[in-house]
Amino acid sequence: MKYNSILAAAVALSFWTSCGTTDTEPPTICDSDNLTGLPSVLFDEIEVTAGATVIVHDAFCDNEGLGEVRWDLHSAEGHVHEEGEEEEFTLHSDTDWQILEIRAVEGMKAEEQFTFEVPLTVRGIWDLVVSVVDAEGNAATDVVTALHVENDHLPAFVLSSVGGVNPASWAGEPVWSAGGTIPVVGHVSDSDGVVEAVLRLIRESDESTVWTHNLEASADSLLPFAVEVVVPADAESGEYHFEMEAVDGAGVEMHTGFHVEVE
Repeated sequence: MKYNSILAAAVALSFWTSCGTTDTEPPTICDSDNLTGLPSVLFDEIEVTAGATVIVHDAFCDNEGLGEVRWDLHSAEGHVHEEGEEEEFTLHSDTDWQILEIRAVEGMKAEEQFTFEVPLTVRGIWDLVVSVVDAEGNAATDVVTALHVENDHLPAFVLSSVGGVNPASWAGEPVWSAGGTIPVVGHVSDSDGVVEAVLRLIRESDESTVWTHNLEASADSLLPFAVEVVVPADAESGEYHFEMEAVDGAGVEMHTGFHVEVE
């Protein structure tokens, strides 16, 4: 009877051992056989132009079998990824543009391409995050690369000084005081001429405009400006958005700006 019990326990142990998985090794983004010169998520930065078709080519490997690849493309404005550094000051346009694609993959190695169109409304830095999971559910560490979108289609604002300093030197968003006056110096340009331009300070809690200034545009290709942003003395503490809008001679509109904390 004791022998039978021991035999039954051994059989049960053998069953569970054979059914259980021993694969704990995560997949990787491995060397690609790509000979076309297409960009890879392993690049430090991928430079593209608005209106272009972009193809990102990578190879994915696993010791036993792949399961799924996920591409997540979204604006880098105002956030950082784990172990990443916040991007330097950039004036973004159309930060709502994003793409999420999930694809099943098989085998120990798979060459895959992620293809997308860059809208003519987009300018700035985007994050391309690639996630890989194998057939057993082991996940690789996400790989993040910057997608830098240049745009010659939209009017372009350049800020040389905000509050007496170059925005490129900012560490995080600026802090303005209620009742304060902040000088802003820069220019807006477009090859088709700038016919309209306006600056606004908007309270994000209710999207109300607390300050506005229309620039005197004359359809020239370059419109310099130096204005003083007046924060109302009764402005509520919290998050605001300094917004800049322009329209060129071809009727193309552009919206951009940056976040501000008012205290």
